[in-house]
Amino acid sequence: MRLPGLATPAACLMLAILALHATLLPEAHWRGDEFICSAFARDGHLAYLWRQRIGGWSPRPLSESVFYVYCRLAAALQRPLTIPFIAMLWIALFASTLASMRTTAPPRLLAGLATCCMFLLGHPVGEMFYWPAGAVAYVSTLAAASLAVFLLIDDRGRCWSGTLALSATLAACAACSEAGACLTVLLAPALAALRWRHPGRALALSLPGLGVVGFVFWEVAGHRVGSAEAVGHLTVWQSLRPVPSDLWREARHLWPARLAFLLGMRWCTARTRPKAGALMACAVVLPLAAAAVAAASWHQFGALCCERHESLRQCWMVLALAAAGSASVRLWTVGDRTAAFGPGMLMLACLIGIVPRLQPILHDIRLMDTITMIRREDWRGGRAPTASMQYYLPPVAMVAGPDGIPTGHFTEPALESWSAHGMMLFFHKHRITILPPA
Repeated sequence: MRLPGLATPAACLMLAILALHATLLPEAHWRGDEFICSAFARDGHLAYLWRQRIGGWSPRPLSESVFYVYCRLAAALQRPLTIPFIAMLWIALFASTLASMRTTAPPRLLAGLATCCMFLLGHPVGEMFYWPAGAVAYVSTLAAASLAVFLLIDDRGRCWSGTLALSATLAACAACSEAGACLTVLLAPALAALRWRHPGRALALSLPGLGVVGFVFWEVAGHRVGSAEAVGHLTVWQSLRPVPSDLWREARHLWPARLAFLLGMRWCTARTRPKAGALMACAVVLPLAAAAVAAASWHQFGALCCERHESLRQCWMVLALAAAGSASVRLWTVGDRTAAFGPGMLMLACLIGIVPRLQPILHDIRLMDTITMIRREDWRGGRAPTASMQYYLPPVAMVAGPDGIPTGHFTEPALESWSAHGMMLFFHKHRITILPPA
């Protein structure tokens, strides 16, 4: 495939950025969720999936089912399988930006690659992209949202098949996480309203997703609102009030790269000329959904939690800019000379993002052998036929993030530590000592 002008070096830069982040996949790590879920999955407690996870604290039918299968396979093989599992989720995410491509492949390919790069740059990525429990919920949510936006960018939603594909995508988004349900409950009615002249398509587009949203919100209301874990005790207004400043603080340093990305996306879709209404709806709804996730965090926990939520919010902002840039095709037509700046803008956006990330990536690459060796020894000790074990935490990776496991000496059942409790269940231990990095 021949790419014009700056498109070739831009594509090479984007592939290099993706490859650098993929190089760090061996540093992906388990936390308490993986250990305890794998222990229940190994012992055949399928009821745990439905009663405690999907029908309890984590009403995510799609992502929790995938996570259960992963945990059962990891338990059967006695291996964490983090690299193939997270790589599978990454591939699904990257494919979501390219799956609906039409014949204008070179600029459209750049749009997909640039969007994937922006997902990884400018914000923390450890919890969302290198932690299996976080990745299965939030990378899958992002993949569904990304596919929905790019179906509209590629103007695939006008026919019945495109409508059904968009409907299934929004339903999957809601089934992957509560954040995805927030997005679906806002986006599905907005897109259906734009199809008011075709009520059949409007209903087909909105009803499946809203049905899943109803289940998710029902479970949230039944198991979280007023629960012991709902420590925020804030009113709706108190939860909303800090959100604008929170979103600005998270993204204020990103505007040069985001502006370049917006202009580059404008060029990438200059020939597709998608419908502006649906894309502008995405450009408005995605930031609103990000604000809703932040407000829900304040209401639930009394603080802005967590790193993975911040990552998802920033990725949604990237999708909003992609939608806005594509929608501008209808509002402002550019000539070939102006369009030639597109690859340069995308390259600039990626360069602004990767420069501050290079030092952390190199730091983590230097630690990779040490981290993988320590984790290998930890699992060897866990499989040993003894009643106690020592678990050594590896050095903290700057990109992949810390293991997030509290240190100390714990005795079964160790209910004061979710992680220690899960590790003892999984490794069949009565005592465990978790030691900090050397």
